[in-house]
Amino acid sequence: MLGKERCSVYQIWRAWRLYSMYKETMGFVKGLGTGILAVTAVAAVGSKMVKSDKRLRKSVNKAKHAVGQAAGTMMGSMENLFR
Repeated sequence: MLGKERCSVYQIWRAWRLYSMYKETMGFVKGLGTGILAVTAVAAVGSKMVKSDKRLRKSVNKAKHAVGQAAGTMMGSMENLFR
């Protein structure tokens, strides 16, 4: 009799654990989807703004080149560090 009760309690606990893991995973997937949607919307609005405003396009290009040069310098120093 005790074996059957223990088995059923274990099965209920196991089912609850699997259900909890499923809910956590779905929350993560929903958050990931929301993040991708937000990035897409911001990129679309930003692209439209850059196309319509010449001054904005110029400042964005300057910032992009500055960041690219900084990243290149940092990666170059990292390569020299490992040689």
